[in-house]
Amino acid sequence: MKKLFFALTFLFLSTTYSISEISKYFGSGKITLDEVGVVNFIRYLEGRFYIEDLGREMHNNSPMYYAVTDDGKISYGWFCRANTRDACYENFVPFKIIEYCKEYAKKNCKIFAVGNKIVWNDINVFVDSNDFNKVIELLKKNNLYEANLIYKVSQNNYLNFVNLTIDQCRNKKSSIDYSNFRGADLDCLLPGRFEISIGDQQGDSRP
Repeated sequence: MKKLFFALTFLFLSTTYSISEISKYFGSGKITLDEVGVVNFIRYLEGRFYIEDLGREMHNNSPMYYAVTDDGKISYGWFCRANTRDACYENFVPFKIIEYCKEYAKKNCKIFAVGNKIVWNDINVFVDSNDFNKVIELLKKNNLYEANLIYKVSQNNYLNFVNLTIDQCRNKKSSIDYSNFRGADLDCLLPGRFEISIGDQQGDSRP
């Protein structure tokens, strides 16, 4: 399957998708995120993630697409390596994130958000704050959140999980199927991939 992705990337046509063109990849139906899901969603909004194919952390990227498994337990992000998602081409990204998420999680995945807009169930609401409580209230309002009392995440400590300096999954990849951890565990950064900005593709220097 990955060979297909790489072949597709050789097509250099720049594509900007309308919502109607990519809505077939959007999720629908009953889904609930718990505290881990909220933390991962905030990590996505803040552009903090673990690059699955390179094995290292990145931050300060612009969120492009956010996919979750049908049960809401594992999530996957796609980012633009720039200050705005408009700085990257979107060639096949909606398709790619679904396929990479499925391959990673071994479960069916659908797109939950485009940029900072939640599109699950055609909600189409913008998330204008990365505050833990505000995100939870927005998800509650749209029947997308269910508390899990085994997690001790609060407004006072959620940034400790969002801004991990040491990813506890780093040494688990070789000995344990880490898809059970990364994207589903507070101590493991959100998995994902990124697009190189148009400027970088054209050889422009980055500050």
